[in-house]
Amino acid sequence: MPKPLSLSRAAKIAGVTRGELQKRLRDSGLNIFEGKIALGDLLTLYPDIDLDRDPVFERIQQIKKAARPKREYSDGWIPGPEILLARLKEVQSVLSRTKAMLNRSDALIDELSERLETIGGASEPRTQAQLDGLRDWLKDQREAELKAEQDARAELFARDALFTLLAAKVQVTPSGHEYLVEGRESLLEAALRSGLHLDFGCSSGNCGACRCRVVSGKVAKLRDHDYILGTREREAGYVLACSCTAVTDVVIEAHEATSPADIPDQDIRALVTGVERCGDDGVALHLQTPRTRMLRFMSGQTARLTDEHGATGSYPLASCACDGRNLELLIRRRPADPFSLALFEREMTGEMVRVEGPSGDFVLHEDSAAPCVFVAAADGIGPIKGLVEQAISIDSADRLHACLIDDPAWGGKYHNLFRSWDDALDNFRLTRLAEDTTAATLRDLLLGSHPDLPDWNIYAAGPRSFTERLGRILGVEIEQGEGRIRLLSIGM
Repeated sequence: MPKPLSLSRAAKIAGVTRGELQKRLRDSGLNIFEGKIALGDLLTLYPDIDLDRDPVFERIQQIKKAARPKREYSDGWIPGPEILLARLKEVQSVLSRTKAMLNRSDALIDELSERLETIGGASEPRTQAQLDGLRDWLKDQREAELKAEQDARAELFARDALFTLLAAKVQVTPSGHEYLVEGRESLLEAALRSGLHLDFGCSSGNCGACRCRVVSGKVAKLRDHDYILGTREREAGYVLACSCTAVTDVVIEAHEATSPADIPDQDIRALVTGVERCGDDGVALHLQTPRTRMLRFMSGQTARLTDEHGATGSYPLASCACDGRNLELLIRRRPADPFSLALFEREMTGEMVRVEGPSGDFVLHEDSAAPCVFVAAADGIGPIKGLVEQAISIDSADRLHACLIDDPAWGGKYHNLFRSWDDALDNFRLTRLAEDTTAATLRDLLLGSHPDLPDWNIYAAGPRSFTERLGRILGVEIEQGEGRIRLLSIGM
């Protein structure tokens, strides 16, 4: 029998997000065992899966390209020749076992028919008629199978076999998190892209901080590394996640940061790659760290920046933690903020900036599958953008609702980004609000849109007066359910 599929792979085959699949499972009452779903149950949930389309370029891939925060860590979407050949051998082994089972089933049917023939010769007329009917039924079933042009379960089995060539599943223990290694990604690159916080340092094979143990499955080295694993470590199955990829589905034992306290303080010099004017008084600052010193952080946290002349300031990161090398921060011009003034008064592209941090605990409840509301007012749009990108990457919540309050400092650039997610993702909704929207008006809107709001996780970032007022009036609602509220106050 075909093995059950992981939820990540089942969602990919069905062409939906993992969050949407989880919602359908909950609504249907179907049971899943150890995070896996049977092919038959997947067909029950999605009986209209288009089995004729090319699975490599299915809708979920288009969603990822058009809307999901995606960073190109690798140089291709197809695995390298050696990895592809190794995966082909694994698929060959699966197909050989499947064919052997089919051959054995055919032999059993033939043997059963012969035994029925033998029994029938010494049976009473009534029993003989029943045996004749059973033999005819077996014959008809076999002929029907030979004439069948399409078997949905067989098609899904074949599609899953194809996906194993392009993407291997990795399960992390003890957390139980899962992700897919696509193309020529390393174990580390794929984990970061999927929004997980595996330990790493240089990400280039020099420090050994990304060391993990392969519990089951096969991995292969992508590139040589300078860090030397001891003999006992190699015998125990340890590898460097930055230098190896998955050949088959694997289980690895690795440490993950689960809270801001698990992220170390860092001091990195980054290159200013761009200063983009967004609106009246806002800029998007783009920084790039060295390849060997990516910033480890959780989306929503804050970094302290210092330019070459000593001007300094602290700002929330606006980029997803899935890419610690290319950083984005949204900074408003303020008279009392020397660093922000420098961005407007001189050309900083090409300069070096000192990045210290991260700090702050305004981060996503990553292990919660509850639906999420994100509220951004004024300078809160930066950290909210990072949180939403992280939520999309993790793909654990079945509903995401972003409420953006207009601010002339940011123009329409980021509203357009959020609208692209609204257009592309089935579980994402955008509400754009006027600049003078009050906390009470927003509370009424959310309660009207979501009767189950007490069970939602709510993240709000903006001026202190707004977030504190919103926290008070929404906190009363949240206390009645299972949801949680997290606030970030920026400025006064």
